[in-house]
Amino acid sequence: MKNYRVFTIVSLLFFSVVSMNAQSNFSGERLRSAVLSYAQKTVEREAEILISQKIADQTFQEPGVTAKCTGSAQSLRGMSNVGVEFAANGRVIRRIQIPVQVKILQEVPVATATISSNSPISNQKISFEMRDVSAFSDNELLSKSDITGSTAKRFLPKGSIITRSAITDRNGIRAGMPVTIHVQAGNVVIRTRGSVLNDASIGETVRVMREGTNTMLTGTLRENHTVFIGNSSQLTSER
Repeated sequence: MKNYRVFTIVSLLFFSVVSMNAQSNFSGERLRSAVLSYAQKTVEREAEILISQKIADQTFQEPGVTAKCTGSAQSLRGMSNVGVEFAANGRVIRRIQIPVQVKILQEVPVATATISSNSPISNQKISFEMRDVSAFSDNELLSKSDITGSTAKRFLPKGSIITRSAITDRNGIRAGMPVTIHVQAGNVVIRTRGSVLNDASIGETVRVMREGTNTMLTGTLRENHTVFIGNSSQLTSER
């Protein structure tokens, strides 16, 4: 009888071990490390990645379950999610979302003093600092060469990040400045003077008012404060 009880206990232990080996287990800590590593690799730039909540352990009855993280560099910015797919035998059997905060870090120009609208941005009023730029699109971020010789389009408070939309570049123009207007109609080019009605950089659309008239024109800003209008039908009058 004693031998029977021993056999029964050994048998139960054996089948328990077999059952555990047949399962697939992913600890929350293991998933956390995988998600952090995946996010850092996917972002491909300097970033601080945070996971604030505890990740639950994931257990499956199926053996041989694999886990795969999903996400893109475009989606992993600010408050976001990394997806984790668990698959067995080529079939996804579970999906979970792990909330992450991705702070994209980049050296950007920051105002060290208040800068008034239409004021030149001098080196004495800016410094380059590592900041979280997750809220800005890449084309809004400025390098040192971009900001040299630029002018503030609007009031910039101390400590604010200076972005492309906040400045007029050194080759640009500000509302109220005089320009030369070239209007081309076929082979005929008419040259006149006027003033611009909006800030613009070279290549951008700008509205101008002809000198001594209420005629408003829309054209493209070229170098040397010249506005080119390719069709005289673009002229409109304001009374």
